[in-house]
Amino acid sequence: MSERKILLAVREGHVDSRLLVSARSLCQRMDADLDVLLLATGENMPSELESFIKTLRDEGVAYTLSRNPLLRRRDIVQYANTHECIATVVIDSLEGWETVAADRASDPWSKLACPLVTAAPKTTENQSS
Repeated sequence: MSERKILLAVREGHVDSRLLVSARSLCQRMDADLDVLLLATGENMPSELESFIKTLRDEGVAYTLSRNPLLRRRDIVQYANTHECIATVVIDSLEGWETVAADRASDPWSKLACPLVTAAPKTTENQSS
């Protein structure tokens, strides 16, 4: 049986409890480990993520954590597509991963070979379609 993993891509400043709970729940339901890719520039880990890691340890969820000062959409897609064990990718939102996309017409998410789950916090802003 192949090892299954959930890939959680999280950005400093966008760490939300709903996002973390979604990733952990998927791991538990799918009997999968968790790979965390953290987009962060500083040395310190966001406190929400530190608490999350402690919860993972307490609940026996195996995980890896990689910090990267530059993490683009296509990096996430490439990571997921080149690691056969990745069953699902969890992110906060489709928006905001790069300040300026080199090619606005390109959509790296469409090349993702597994399901993509967005678990953005609920907002009260008006959503335009």
